Amino acid sequence: MKILITGAGGQLGQTLSKQTADLHETITLDRNALDITNLQDVEKVIAQTKPDYVINTAAYTAVDKAETETEQAFKINRDGPANLASVCAKFDIPLIHISTDYVFNGQKSTPYVETDEICPINVYGDSKWQGEEAVRAACDKHIILRVSWVFGFHGHNFVKTVQRLARELEEFKIVADQQGCPTATVHISQVILRIIDKLSDSDFSDYGTYHYCDSPATNWCEFAKAITEETRSYEDLAVKNILPNTTAGYPTPAARPQNSRMDCSKLQQVFGIEQYAWRDALKKLVKELNDA
Repeated sequence: MKILITGAGGQLGQTLSKQTADLHETITLDRNALDITNLQDVEKVIAQTKPDYVINTAAYTAVDKAETETEQAFKINRDGPANLASVCAKFDIPLIHISTDYVFNGQKSTPYVETDEICPINVYGDSKWQGEEAVRAACDKHIILRVSWVFGFHGHNFVKTVQRLARELEEFKIVADQQGCPTATVHISQVILRIIDKLSDSDFSDYGTYHYCDSPATNWCEFAKAITEETRSYEDLAVKNILPNTTAGYPTPAARPQNSRMDCSKLQQVFGIEQYAWRDALKKLVKELNDA
């Protein structure tokens, strides 16, 4: 199969590109190679390369900056997916689009299912939701995959931030009243590749929206402690205590959902994909970062 990946220079895009290239002919396009907000460029590239599948990992992900860089966030997260979806529909190419748990307001007491009410509480979440809607409107053959609390080897993420703090400070606070599921880019990539295997079945018809996150659920403070614990296997750290903080005690420009847990049973039922363990990926990642 020939697979085109947009946003290939991003945190997920780099990991996905590497894993995909081991199995399929892969066209990897970062934002310099393809600006998804330019419809003519999107159509030109897809017409020339003729992929069997398009995977969109391109996104504006600076959650706090999005509150002031609103136009840019919507341009990349709404208009870009709209362009990809319209061109994919024109050429009858299935589109896999990555979205986020931030489309929900986080007020539900149990994990979110795909049909729960949408109510984003920040610009980033709103822009991603409108991107989802644009994909649904333009391209029938779509998989929208919502993921959460993403971490991996590439780019900026929570794991690297905690490691830096643990090297510099004897004590720091991390928010403990937001629940969610850390999710490794290596696992998201494996999920996407397994989805594509299923899409290649001639009788596949279960296009739509799905949730994927690693297991089990935790909070940011406990995740930080796990990161520190794994990192101590390779180096001495300054940190002695990681203390729980509240959302109110750590104000940010963009509001965050209190509950980011997602129910992944639909993905399991349709694709046979069980949740991976984030702790396994964290252990491997910390070693990989240390070796690097």
